[in-house]
Amino acid sequence: STFVAVALFLLMAATWAFIPPTAIRNAWIAERAAVYAIAGKGESDVYGRTLDDMEKSLASDFRSFIIDAQSTGQGPFGSSDLSAWAQGRIVATWLWIGLVAYRLQVLMGWLVPGIPLVMAAYSDGQLVREIRKYSFVAQSPIRHSLGVRVLWAVLVGIAVWMIVPLPMPSLLPPLLIVSISYALWLWVSNLQKRL
Repeated sequence: STFVAVALFLLMAATWAFIPPTAIRNAWIAERAAVYAIAGKGESDVYGRTLDDMEKSLASDFRSFIIDAQSTGQGPFGSSDLSAWAQGRIVATWLWIGLVAYRLQVLMGWLVPGIPLVMAAYSDGQLVREIRKYSFVAQSPIRHSLGVRVLWAVLVGIAVWMIVPLPMPSLLPPLLIVSISYALWLWVSNLQKRL
């Protein structure tokens, strides 16, 4: 797992170093359009505030970073290529943070109806386990293990969905929440009869 974590970190750093800011901007625009197709005017009322909030809280910091990056290209030892690259990385960082914040808000919007589904799946799995305790049925360790693996895969999927700077389908968050519910039900309903 350490090797995978280090490899993912290096992949993210390489992506950050070379991705053009327009790619992240296009991903954000495409996702906003997809969410707007589902939510309508509510998209700009609820999710569109991400950009406004970011501009209020971080704009002055990022402006000073860009001014500092511009100053590295001036003078006798300044490099205009390095300055342009640094400015591009600052803009890419700004847009990437905004994309992650927007996706977090979209996920929170889907969690409102998703939390009752997850709670219902857990409760139903617990009831199925209680019924199986007093019946002559074997619990399946394979299904229990499958539930744990699916749950981990979905959690990794949520993390990947949050940070990948490419356009993602707008119906991916509810699909991930339904997958979490199913994995939780499968895990709880196939716990051992006696713990």
